[in-house]
Amino acid sequence: MNTTITKLLLCLTLLTTLTPTAPADWPQAAGPTYDFVDTGKTPTHFSGTRGTNIRWRAKLPNTGQGTPVVVGDRVFIQCHEPIQADTEMSSLTVGLCFDANSGEELWRRELPAARTTDLSSLFSDNTAASAVATKELVAFVNVGGRISVFDHDGKQKWTYAWVPFGRHHSRQHEPFLFENQIIILKTIKDDLPISATTKAGSHPLGRGKEYWTHLHAFDLVSGKTTWIAKTGTGIHAASRFGIYQGKPIILTGRGGGHQPPEEPFGISRVNAKDGSTDWDAGVHGYPSAQNVTWNKNGVYGFGGQTHFSLDLTTGSPSSMTSLTDDVSVTSGFPNYSTQRHQQFKPAKKAITYQTNIVVGDYHYFLSHKAGFIGRVHLKSNSVEYLQVPLQVVRNIKTKEEKYLFDKTLPNDMKNADGFLATQDRRNAGNGWGHVSAASPTVVGDVMYLPTMVGTVYVLKWNVDQFDENTLLSVSDLGPAGKTWTLSSLAHSKGRLYARTLKELICIETPQDLP
Repeated sequence: MNTTITKLLLCLTLLTTLTPTAPADWPQAAGPTYDFVDTGKTPTHFSGTRGTNIRWRAKLPNTGQGTPVVVGDRVFIQCHEPIQADTEMSSLTVGLCFDANSGEELWRRELPAARTTDLSSLFSDNTAASAVATKELVAFVNVGGRISVFDHDGKQKWTYAWVPFGRHHSRQHEPFLFENQIIILKTIKDDLPISATTKAGSHPLGRGKEYWTHLHAFDLVSGKTTWIAKTGTGIHAASRFGIYQGKPIILTGRGGGHQPPEEPFGISRVNAKDGSTDWDAGVHGYPSAQNVTWNKNGVYGFGGQTHFSLDLTTGSPSSMTSLTDDVSVTSGFPNYSTQRHQQFKPAKKAITYQTNIVVGDYHYFLSHKAGFIGRVHLKSNSVEYLQVPLQVVRNIKTKEEKYLFDKTLPNDMKNADGFLATQDRRNAGNGWGHVSAASPTVVGDVMYLPTMVGTVYVLKWNVDQFDENTLLSVSDLGPAGKTWTLSSLAHSKGRLYARTLKELICIETPQDLP
């Protein structure tokens, strides 16, 4: 399929810039500051099972993965097409717009694509990319090969289609906005043969540069390509944008399982003005299926059982810290005790994919070892772990609740209409380990870490000791065994917005509820 651009715009000559979103908006998956961090005050406990601190909930037509995006009084989200029977694969998605105050669905639009993917895959499906929005426009990205841009009333402005290849894209390579551009990940060439995971197996991926995926920037008004990054980005990577020394930069990665062709394995700093490369840092064996996290002091990542940092200016190695030797472990929920100078023995990989976030002086992550949240102090390089239950089972009618530590209730994987939306047996697991998961979200001094089973750990992230005073609540997005999500929480005006396989949920403190 050749690239097609449907050109639009009645007033292109008059409209040269788009209105930026307000500070209270959540215009993209990573929030207003591109790092999943925001200011404000939000609920520290809630329950979708019991309806605690829930303002509204809206039925979704089918499964999906992207994070809700909130601009003004609109919430934008993408789902797979409605189905009429148990289904495991699809290409068509739908973009939806909801009223942020009431949860009323305002409109939906079909987003066809070339590539079919597994529904509710643990690593990606066609809805993995979240929307991006300004005050005037919203852009939906079907990972199967389409960008479609609409105004807030649902009128289409332009669309761009291509034929992607690859087994799957990263759950968390989210599109983001910069200077009226939407930046996504795709190949330079648009007519490569499709490779997909099906019951018949997986086709081998090419190794030439034509199979490399690159960051692409598109003008949000005209749909024209403004730049293509020179360096490749692995399909499993999650890039992060920000401003450093007055310059807009993107940190992006390559490497990991399934032999991604982009080389060398490691991390690059990309100039967000034109896509040029500031530096490439080779990191042997780098697993790029993690968020490329950074702040003004450095770039941070995980490899094997090691936490490392790179100099942000040059890309040169700065530090290496063991994640297993001489660590602190707090366990025994709810009667916690802390043991220091311990030998921690997690599984082969350090983290559950995409669950790491840098905030303040800390790098937080869900350990690959189920039930342990970890953090690295970026100045002292000390490592701490906190044990948490894998799931909470709450009785709807009584105050009874049960915490599970070894196994979770298997998820029914049914959408709101009662149809199976996947046949991937791994979805019945606990959401820790060799799976993708949502990025944590931070609002003020509170961190929200959702897992696949609908459990949300609410932490006070800036405490000096990572112990019993850290865990504020084990909240939930719905009944155990009937709630599934790979989506981060969004924040706007003191409300949290979450999505599950079945519904979109608005969470709010009691004094603000209608």
